[in-house]
This record gives sequence, structure tokens and C-alpha cells, in this order.
Amino acid sequence: MPPARRGSKEYGRLESLLAEAGLAVPPLPDGADARLKEREDACFSTRAFKESPINLQHYARKAIAGASPDYVLVARVGQGADSCAMHYFLVQGPLQLFLQLACGSPAGRDRSATQINECFTLAHELVAAVPQALRAGRLPGSGRLTVVASDLVESFWEVAAAGERASQPGRPPRGKTKDVRRPRHILEEAVRWCRGGP
Repeated sequence: MPPARRGSKEYGRLESLLAEAGLAVPPLPDGADARLKEREDACFSTRAFKESPINLQHYARKAIAGASPDYVLVARVGQGADSCAMHYFLVQGPLQLFLQLACGSPAGRDRSATQINECFTLAHELVAAVPQALRAGRLPGSGRLTVVASDLVESFWEVAAAGERASQPGRPPRGKTKDVRRPRHILEEAVRWCRGGP
């Protein structure tokens, strides 16, 4: 069990909102709990942003282009109770992780919470596995590992050295028109790769 955090008032509010929804806290970098601010209702981040987290591709493109400083964002946003999504974005060193997980309707909330918590657990595993990938030379120190796991847009993961085109071990085979892997599968693949698996 992680140690208790002594974060800001906003961090306490985030913990309460997640607990009310039956959700665990996703990984936060050291000191992030004290820097979190509630930028909008149920939208917490260590930096200001202009674009809604719903536009996950915007955030992923900026990070891939190297235009994002390190930050963490945790938000529950959407249009109405039936079309909301839980967002967790972490840009920290070589790791760029973007989760967009459907919250589901009130009737399916328990199932949604279970699936979101599974992804948050895998996010903790991924954060812990990145140093192993760096030590093993699988991930270049000046490179990046980008993981986009979404219920709403195409999911993928890729690895790139600084200034090089990304290799995409997490893309579907050539000729497949649509990737049908769920966010959990994308995260499992990225964790396995970081740990030295195929």
C-alpha cells in the first residue's frame, strides 16, 4: 500500500471524488499531489491547459512532438452521465501515458470502475517498469515511450529515440484496418515490453 500523501486541498478533493466512484488513485510523480490544482470541475492537473482532455489526440501529439513539459492530469469529463470518460495523462521523463476510459452508464458503473481500476493498476506497473527498460537499453535515455489507451479513439504504443521516427511494436499488424485491442491490452503489452518480454 502506498504511503499516505500530505498533498494540497485539491489532492484531498481528488482522492474523495475517486473514492466516491470506487476508483483508486493512479500513479502520481513525487510532489505532484502538492502541485495539483482543480482547473475545472473534476479536472485536476499540475499545469494549466486550454484544450479539454476529451481531445486526447491533441495532448498525445504535443507530447510526441516534444512540446509538453512533465505533468499529470486526472479528470472525469464528458457530455452527460452516459458519455463521460476518466482521463489520466502522465508525461514524466521518457514516459508519455494517456488513458481515456469510459465511465459507463450508472447501471454499469461497478463494471466500469473495475475496468478503470485494472488500468490504473497497470499504469502503476508501467511507471515501475520504465526504469527497468532504461537500464536494459530497450528504451533510450533520451527517447520516449508513448502509450495511448482509449475506449474512444484508436489505442497504440510506440518507442522512439530522440529525433528518430518511432518504432511501433504496439501497432496492429499491417493490413489490419482497425485496432480492436482494449486499453487494458495496450497497457499489458507495454508493461511486458518494458520488462523484456515480446
